Amino acid sequence: ADAICSSLRQTASLVAVAAMITYTRSGYTSLRAARERPVVPVLSITPELPVARRLALAWGVHSVHVEHDVSDVPGMVETGCAVARQEGYAKPGDIVVIAAGMPFGKAGTTNLLHIART
Repeated sequence: ADAICSSLRQTASLVAVAAMITYTRSGYTSLRAARERPVVPVLSITPELPVARRLALAWGVHSVHVEHDVSDVPGMVETGCAVARQEGYAKPGDIVVIAAGMPFGKAGTTNLLHIART
């Protein structure tokens, strides 16, 4: 998680990204990404309402609760880009960086960094 979140910040500073998106169940990935103090906002997506509420207090994190959990990378990218547009963090055509863990739904597995165009 430390390496992925550090790479997330470096990617955000090298590529003109609109936002960093983190998928999290426990909140750790979003908190770790915020600890890097990125130049772009951290958009945290979680299916856990208590986690979303707790992350609302974290520096630079905008937390969004989603009703459904993702099960594959294309679904993760589609949901992340849609939420970024809905929340006003990205416009169509903007670039976002996404951090998540695979297999999906298992806490403590942050091992995926994905760059996507909204």
